[in-house]
Amino acid sequence: MSRALPKNAMRTVLVTGAASGFGRGVVSALLARGFRVLATMRKADARRESFASEIAKYPDALEVLELDVTNAEDRDAIAQLATRRGLDGLVNNAGYGLFGALEDVSEAQLRAQLEVNFFGLALLTQALLPALRIARGFVINLSSTMGTTAFPLTGAYCASKFALEGLSEALYHELSPHGVRVHLVEPGGHRTDFATNVTWGDRVTAAYSGQTRGYRALYTRLASGSGTPPDAVIAAVAALAQRPSTRLRIPVGRDARAIATLRALLPDSITLPALSLIFRRVFPKNGPRPVTAIAPQSEAR
Repeated sequence: MSRALPKNAMRTVLVTGAASGFGRGVVSALLARGFRVLATMRKADARRESFASEIAKYPDALEVLELDVTNAEDRDAIAQLATRRGLDGLVNNAGYGLFGALEDVSEAQLRAQLEVNFFGLALLTQALLPALRIARGFVINLSSTMGTTAFPLTGAYCASKFALEGLSEALYHELSPHGVRVHLVEPGGHRTDFATNVTWGDRVTAAYSGQTRGYRALYTRLASGSGTPPDAVIAAVAALAQRPSTRLRIPVGRDARAIATLRALLPDSITLPALSLIFRRVFPKNGPRPVTAIAPQSEAR
């Protein structure tokens, strides 16, 4: 049974992690395309002012709401609101990166990474699925190239994104008979505030000190560089919200598409040694090479 909507009714989409980065751009893009948007984030009251121009322009289409995806009470409140009003789409964007060798990451840090990037997302989606089934809506999960290809010193973050990829693929098949679409948008390197907000392991074991210095040098460059703007990622999400598609995975960016193609065409016996050579150059065991040898253009999202 689907929810009957007036022909010109605005469709409602909930966006998590809407305060900055891809989430902030997606909110603006959806509003411009005629959607009603529930922009959710932590510390919403303090951040509401940053949406002043959109609130003035779309007073009946934008709501800024409190949501910590790891907080059960917040999730329940959002689910109740969705049940009352109806919900046509969910964009899961909230998350952050925890970097560092596994030996350098504390148990608390590891658990927090999975709580935000996977468990919170999964439980929120679970709570909203009844409303999405009624609307025959969609779920768009912001993943990463690191959800299919792991980088050294990013094990916790990659684990959270690999888990998201598996969950999303299962949901793709699980929800298809109910008319609910599921998509994974997999950005490569793009310029957002992700690089400046990365959390590092609590300690640096001597064995990994050189590699860690190399990665930190890389991210210092990324945080201060221009990089690739996030427009293509935002456009991909907005397009999926507007037009039905059967695609599950949508890599965005030349680097993301190249990696996806290589992983699809070549066996691990070829791709893994090739990646190891690259990683040893970028994150050398004995510390970073001169700055001129590290020249990526953007962050790995």
